[in-house]
Amino acid sequence: MRVGKGVRYALLGMVSQNPEGMHGWALKRQCERYLGTFWRLNFGEIYRVLDSLASEGLIEQTVAQVGSNRKVYRITNKGQCSLDDFILAAPTDEPRPMRQELAVKLLFADAERVPQLLKLVADQREIYMQQLGMLTIQRRKLRNLPTDSFVTGLLINGAELQMRAELAWLDEVAQKLKERFCHTQ
Repeated sequence: MRVGKGVRYALLGMVSQNPEGMHGWALKRQCERYLGTFWRLNFGEIYRVLDSLASEGLIEQTVAQVGSNRKVYRITNKGQCSLDDFILAAPTDEPRPMRQELAVKLLFADAERVPQLLKLVADQREIYMQQLGMLTIQRRKLRNLPTDSFVTGLLINGAELQMRAELAWLDEVAQKLKERFCHTQ
């Protein structure tokens, strides 16, 4: 499984902020605190990335304390240089193509199915409205966190803008379906 640069450098960045080192559980909690629900990482993924970072010499792995088998990870000089380079490099993400199940349904549906399609659009719209509600809750919780949540706030804003764009598209789909098919019946 290929892990993107964002996950690798998010974990490397979290480790870099804790010179005394971090164990996997603390790293997962820290990522959730700063990245919210936008990047859900499981322990298997975290430890695969940590193993990769260690094998590349970007972090070092030590034992937390004598008698403990808990691993603690610290950034190396090479890791800090790599993180610094990543931070200043131009982003490589490309816009993702719109691959929506609804688009495929629209492609193959005929005029007799317009009422059902409009119901599907309305149902999808309701899902996005619920997601907007969840973002509002996240924003409220964010205000109560004792940590600097500037970037998490930006992520919530970006997610909200995407949801609103999807809602506008769904409204346009419904309108165009009505214009095209409802006058011919």
